[in-house]
Amino acid sequence: MYWVEQEGRRRQQTVLYSAPVEVGPILQQALFENLPCVVMTSATLAVGDTLDYFKNRVGATECTSLKLGSPFDFSRQMRILIPRGLPDPNNAETFATAAAPVIRQYVAKTRGRAFVLFTSASLMRRVADLLRDLLTDEGFTLYMQGGGLPRHVMLDRFRKGKACVLFGLDSFWMGVDVRGEALSNVIIARLPFSVPDQPLVKARMDRIREKGGDPFKEYSLPEAILKFRQGVGRLIRTATDEGIVVILDNRIVTKWYGKKFLASIPNALWKLWTSDASSRAEIEGNISELARDHE
Repeated sequence: MYWVEQEGRRRQQTVLYSAPVEVGPILQQALFENLPCVVMTSATLAVGDTLDYFKNRVGATECTSLKLGSPFDFSRQMRILIPRGLPDPNNAETFATAAAPVIRQYVAKTRGRAFVLFTSASLMRRVADLLRDLLTDEGFTLYMQGGGLPRHVMLDRFRKGKACVLFGLDSFWMGVDVRGEALSNVIIARLPFSVPDQPLVKARMDRIREKGGDPFKEYSLPEAILKFRQGVGRLIRTATDEGIVVILDNRIVTKWYGKKFLASIPNALWKLWTSDASSRAEIEGNISELARDHE
């Protein structure tokens, strides 16, 4: 499919994009049927206990798969915190106002050294506007993607600096490696579901719907789980890294699909924390159900 977008905040330009709606048939013909051996490996290919979603997406349905455990001890190295009572993130203005003081609280807890990961540039800018002066007055240095500094410069300053906080979008959810105490806190503003009206996402969801499938269960949810795992994975890069992951999106405990996100973080499930009794009971219920599912 092809689509056109207007890009750039200061100097707008028109960009023509193209991408296959289904990449599987193309890879199957061009790659898997022409090579005697193809090895695909990553730390975030599985959804739940299987690689079926990835295999179907890339057209590798006949391949031999192997899912291995993590070399890291997440139960020791990572603590997951879910603050109580935040509003639905789909109401961006209300959510930004409520999330800003929570972000400030947890940034202070780790003396900066924090990534705050967003899925929306407008929400990120709104929260940054609420916190920029407060964080500066408290001795923190705030970097924001799209704020003028190139990505690699922000990362370099973050690694070398003290009491740094970085607000990032899509490219900071994956492929970023900050080891040691420089990164001790990853705050996830909302579960990373793709915006359904993005042209390629909409086309893929429409294709699933045409085939009689459920676009949310078959595409949106597994894609979000994979991206969530990638975002959480920014924290623990070596066997000696430690820190916290703060999840501000309460849908992880209030919606039926929340336990699927929880299940994607091995072992760290037993370190979920919340100060709200009802949410804690719901989390513990999800954990108990997950434990039964794996017995």
